[in-house]
Amino acid sequence: MKINERWLTFVLIDSNNSFEEMLTKIELAFKCKLSCKDEKGRYIARAELDYFSIAVIDKIDRLSELLCDEHYTLKITIISDKYFNSKFENYIKEILTNNFIQWEQPVWSPFDVTPLSKR
Repeated sequence: MKINERWLTFVLIDSNNSFEEMLTKIELAFKCKLSCKDEKGRYIARAELDYFSIAVIDKIDRLSELLCDEHYTLKITIISDKYFNSKFENYIKEILTNNFIQWEQPVWSPFDVTPLSKR
């Protein structure tokens, strides 16, 4: 069995806000509730929506100051090629723009996930 996952990643350049403030803006924009966990020293807030999932990644890494980023990251994950297109990308851009969330050029990352037993 082969599962196709693709990520649409945005660098959120609205870095004047705290991580909690950024989460509030994302929750309002996507009309969802994010669940935040510490994952190896970095907070990551996630939500499952109808056709995709979102993750907001904190810019601060509490394990090492050297690992910190300049900005927060928004990662949209899709599992259907149906949404691997410019229409879906524009839909996400519109949500961010309409909610005054500043972002930089998004990047698609195609990735094929094959179970270990099939490798």
